[in-house]
Amino acid sequence: MPLYKHLLIGLLTMGASQQLFAQETTADKLSIPQTSAFKLVDVSPTLIESPATPKAFGVSVLQSFAGDGWPQNYTAQFTPYWWALPKKRDVFRFIGVKRDTSHPAAAWKMQPFSALQFTNISVAFIRKDMIPDTSGLSQKVFSIGFHSTLVRAYRSSYATRLHALVDTLTQKQQADILDAVSSDPAYDAAVTSGDTATIARILRQYTARKNEALTALMTRVKNQLTEKPLFQWDIAGAYATYGIADTTWKTGRVGVWTTLSLNTPLNFDAAVPNTNYLSIAAYGRYMYDAYALEKGMVTGSNSFDLGGRLSFEFDPLSFGVEAVYRKYAVDEHLKSQRVVGYANYRIAKNIYINGAFGNDFGLDKSRILAIFGITLGFGNEKLDLGQLPPLP
Repeated sequence: MPLYKHLLIGLLTMGASQQLFAQETTADKLSIPQTSAFKLVDVSPTLIESPATPKAFGVSVLQSFAGDGWPQNYTAQFTPYWWALPKKRDVFRFIGVKRDTSHPAAAWKMQPFSALQFTNISVAFIRKDMIPDTSGLSQKVFSIGFHSTLVRAYRSSYATRLHALVDTLTQKQQADILDAVSSDPAYDAAVTSGDTATIARILRQYTARKNEALTALMTRVKNQLTEKPLFQWDIAGAYATYGIADTTWKTGRVGVWTTLSLNTPLNFDAAVPNTNYLSIAAYGRYMYDAYALEKGMVTGSNSFDLGGRLSFEFDPLSFGVEAVYRKYAVDEHLKSQRVVGYANYRIAKNIYINGAFGNDFGLDKSRILAIFGITLGFGNEKLDLGQLPPLP
């Protein structure tokens, strides 16, 4: 084909090819977990953390079925990572892997502490009877908390599969339509005869085909980014202050806790992203409670929680059971436990409903827990696909 025809094709295709694919992708299906500010005062449907990457901002509303009228428990959380460092949000930093150039095969190296960047902060406004006295009045509670993932680890094939997907995506993006259309006899004939209508039609056809291929690949990339790690270690903490008699605010609780989670994929093909899991978690909490009981008198005390959770996830539904045992230091007999079944369902991209039913903590006797809530997420989280680590 003469040079002028190549130049003509290049000029005609430039506008179309620039529209094929952006350098960023939206991080879909990010979680909106129950916040630490709720968990400290045992309002959350579940106390044990679930492995998750949180959205930029979330709002939750919870209400006990025993409550009357308008819901009285509200919380908001935000993740500073999504508000800062936009130039460092590529997909490989997102999952915490990089190439080890010192290794002869340039193998993938996991950065186990990379999830610390997703530390989130939460605040909550709650009405609940938190004082074990003879009065049944609820207190106004303000709580603030944080949640961090210390360590996480994926399947050994995870980074390799992701690199292959992004590499293929990048190659398709950079490939010139000229390579495809220049071998089309109809296109060559149209350029020779100056049939601009046929040229435009063929260009639109090739552009549509390429966009379809890119969209399919992008979906596969997004699906893999939502995979849960095989192992995750979380820590969290919170502080709560109580409004006493609507005039005085006093320290109510302060606590720190940790969760170890194992996620076993229920679809075992290593070549495809996982969406179904069996998860097992172990949990421990240390807490100072300014309003515990000792021989019938309200007093401050340390307490310790131990518990576990078994859950199943079949996107968009997850359900399971958790049990937490609590013991206060002031009284050998001051023990209680919380055993609940729970379910979470994503009804839309950024809307979750969740609930739990079972036995709640009680210093004298167990109490029925029946709680329902809705959680909303806000944010347009973007990840860069342009910074592809080099192949070995």
